[in-house]
Amino acid sequence: MILPFLLFAQTNRNSYSNQNSNTYELSIESGFGSYLMSNLKDLQRTIISNSEIPILRTTSFPSYFNYSIRFGRIINNRYFGFTGGLMSTGARSSLSDYSGYYVTDINCKAFNIGVYSRKAFANYQLFKRPLEIGYILNASFLYSFVTMKDNLQLYGYDALINDSYTFNSIGAYTEPMLYAAYMFNRHIGIEVNAGGAISISSPLYYENIKNEFVIYEKKRFANWSGYRLSIGLISRF
Repeated sequence: MILPFLLFAQTNRNSYSNQNSNTYELSIESGFGSYLMSNLKDLQRTIISNSEIPILRTTSFPSYFNYSIRFGRIINNRYFGFTGGLMSTGARSSLSDYSGYYVTDINCKAFNIGVYSRKAFANYQLFKRPLEIGYILNASFLYSFVTMKDNLQLYGYDALINDSYTFNSIGAYTEPMLYAAYMFNRHIGIEVNAGGAISISSPLYYENIKNEFVIYEKKRFANWSGYRLSIGLISRF
């Protein structure tokens, strides 16, 4: 595996110095990630076990898509700037038959906004174009929305239960990542990122941060930690 790569890639310090003539960078990415959510998974199990209706777990916080953007400026061969992102996942428990259906959902969304640093530690030529490998670190503010919905519908009748409540939490978020950026020319390229995410959040609260949400005698937390994979376009100018 190493030999074929060496045949196509060679260290090229000059190409890196040419890239450094670009002052700014903008990257837009779409990715896929897992979300730990162990506390909310416990909540889903508790709701099922305490339900008077024999509902079944349909989904439970699966890995899902996320989106991010970065804008930065190069200082001493390192990019510094601002970053933001969106994430979502959820859980559903349900039961249906000929007479109707009952569904209880836990839908989670979050956005993060903060600062990042990007540093290259290796530079190559691949098919006569620059290939850059390095790491990205960020430190962000995290804001989460957790919406709980219950819907009981009997066919031929109006909904007997149709409740929805949204809870929030605030916290800190970081994504240490390794990246590879392949530049098609001096200004446009593609990057691939792989790494993980760590989040720390307050308990879910309702309307007021002091009004913490307790259900079945426990405070509930949204934990967005997990693995991250993403691909996107990068522009340097």
